Amino acid sequence: MGWGEFLFAITLTTNEMIQPATAALNKFIGQYGTEWNNLMAVATTVALPIIIIFASLQRYIVGGLTAGSVKE
Repeated sequence: MGWGEFLFAITLTTNEMIQPATAALNKFIGQYGTEWNNLMAVATTVALPIIIIFASLQRYIVGGLTAGSVKE
């Protein structure tokens, strides 16, 4: 499913403002080299909100996962 999103983003979207993050990350990978500093900076910027949300809601996520495993 993830590769399908990537292929659709590369082939069907012409405006760079509406492309997903996977297509934006692909712009830093070229035929003759990779711009690692820019690639890692954008990847960190994309992942940071997800990490913050998970860290703030971790007790509820873990509680929900373990609530179904305990038999009363």
